Amino acid sequence: MSAPADALELARLAATLEQVSSWVRRSSPPAEWNLVALSTLDCLDRAGPLRVSDLVARESISQPGMTGLVARLHTAGLVTRAADPTDGRATLVSLTDAGRDYIRERHRMRADTVVTHLRTLSAADRHALLAAVPALGRLADRATEAPEEESE
Repeated sequence: MSAPADALELARLAATLEQVSSWVRRSSPPAEWNLVALSTLDCLDRAGPLRVSDLVARESISQPGMTGLVARLHTAGLVTRAADPTDGRATLVSLTDAGRDYIRERHRMRADTVVTHLRTLSAADRHALLAAVPALGRLADRATEAPEEESE
């Protein structure tokens, strides 16, 4: 494939992924938490305990915004805050069991919605999507790496 054709196909893929991402977000059951809060809980579920400064970098929000969000999540019993054992000035944020249960239930509900729609596709379309899962997984892993890891 030529470079312009490849660029055009990649742009089409990017637009389709954006459309699917937007649809999944819109079709998710209503949540009492906004998208940044849900993304923060998901980040903690995947990465484990993180400093507030790491969450700021990963979620691209301000330090005061993340500090306030962590305080609200803590009050709701979804996260714990503790001094970082390697630097007592920093706060380490961890999911509680309730936080883990909450975010995993959100994932389950969203998956149920997506699976319902996937079942409406032909077997060939489902097979094509399943064949793309490993590559999409690698893309997602790269996209969600810590910012300092991306620049290496």
